[in-house]
Amino acid sequence: MPGALDPSATIDGLQPPNDDPRSQLLRKNVAGLLERIAAARSRGAHAAADVQLVVVTKSQPASIFGPLADAGVSDIGENRIQSAAQRRPLAPAGLTWHGIGHLQRNKARTAIATFDLFHALESLRLAEHLERLLAEVGRVWPVYLQVNTAGDEAKAGVEPDEALPLLEAVSRLSHLEVRGFMTMGRLGASEADLRATFCTLREIRDEAVRRGRGTAAPQGLSMGMSDDFEIAVEEGATAVRVGRAVFHGVDNHAAPSSGDETSGERGGGGEQT
Repeated sequence: MPGALDPSATIDGLQPPNDDPRSQLLRKNVAGLLERIAAARSRGAHAAADVQLVVVTKSQPASIFGPLADAGVSDIGENRIQSAAQRRPLAPAGLTWHGIGHLQRNKARTAIATFDLFHALESLRLAEHLERLLAEVGRVWPVYLQVNTAGDEAKAGVEPDEALPLLEAVSRLSHLEVRGFMTMGRLGASEADLRATFCTLREIRDEAVRRGRGTAAPQGLSMGMSDDFEIAVEEGATAVRVGRAVFHGVDNHAAPSSGDETSGERGGGGEQT
């Protein structure tokens, strides 16, 4: 079940979990987050049956991927494309890599080669560019359509009334598979505003399903980060993108740099730090 991770599980081919301080803290933090997600699901009238935890690692060194896999994490979110391309070969095999940040067209080829799926498709122009590149390699790429349901000028995404037309257009492209919709809450927003942001995305999804828009009705709702994921889960999130809450206290036990690790990065993407 997506999101329902076993903290004692490992990705195939890895050694059993170790007991260094970072790994212990990560297992504790991940288990605590899954408990909070489960509690939010039990409270939310609109909650999804399953919620996937995507761990945002942009501010962490590449040495964190092994301990994350030891903690049962299977889904990694990165918003810096070049960095992710360099870091992925350093991570254990078996992790699923999610692209969660703004994608410039000149980096699209690298993004396709790096990420297993993409959460921030924000325009038909970008979709058509991706379609051409994907056709060259014969690949179908799962994507979420980004919608600015918060009405935040600092965030990308189409306006809510443009979401279904975009879905209809992208669904005609044979190498893009629309999994659902993505949004971000406004930083510092009230609970009422956050609920409205997430509820609007859910209503867009529900209307898409009702109308049968697209080749297959998209069910996914990628929404919720460290400060608001519980509200997002209550309102129907199927995937939450969490970074800071996963790594609380872990930085105090950072492993020594091996010389090939990418230093911490800030800004952009799907998890505000």
